[in-house]
Amino acid sequence: MKFLKTILLMLPVVMLLSNCEPKDAEPDYKEFEYNFHIGTDDWEVLFSDYPQGQEEFYELEYKWSKLPIPLDTNLGSVMISGNNHSDDLLSCTYKHVTGLIPNALYDVTFTLFIASNVAKNSVGAGGSPDLALGVGGLDTVPSNFIDGDGYYRPNFEVDLQSGLSNEIMQVVGTLGVTETTTQYAPITRTNGGNPFKMVSNARGECYLMIGWDSGFEGITTIYIKSIFITMEYVSKFPENP
Repeated sequence: MKFLKTILLMLPVVMLLSNCEPKDAEPDYKEFEYNFHIGTDDWEVLFSDYPQGQEEFYELEYKWSKLPIPLDTNLGSVMISGNNHSDDLLSCTYKHVTGLIPNALYDVTFTLFIASNVAKNSVGAGGSPDLALGVGGLDTVPSNFIDGDGYYRPNFEVDLQSGLSNEIMQVVGTLGVTETTTQYAPITRTNGGNPFKMVSNARGECYLMIGWDSGFEGITTIYIKSIFITMEYVSKFPENP
């Protein structure tokens, strides 16, 4: 009888604790914010579509930097710069994300705060400096291989130079500020309302990317002031569809 009374007394506590446990049916939701106050926050860079050993000639540069004049030079950013001698220079930065549900489809929303000195619809050698800006990701590390002509090529395909989205990178606007821009000014770009579809790998990882693929035969230097990303679980993805 005492045993029965003990069970009855414990039952409400057990029910309360069970209600506090996370439910598998609840979606996984993650937020990431990078403000680059003192460093790159482990965002890395990939330059591609240029000849092997020509990094100095192409003036490839990626670093933490203060924002340029006339913006607030007390604020940090990630600076990405290159001189496109090949008429086809891919520049992107990427971030390794862990702790996701393995083999799962996520809706990924990017909001980017950028400093650009590019004029909208401008004309330049080889193409417009007003390049398409893309966001997206891979389930493996973005990297280069060397083709038969000695050029670095990416291990993925993008259509940014044509201003088009694909399954790797989604166009979220261009680098242009206004049609009369001549100095650095802030712009915001987002795919809010139209999230990028990203599938995590079997280890619950992905590599989120931001970049542009230049046809403009000149220097493009962009400062990324901050990045805000949300990832919302949609469903499990078949390993062998």
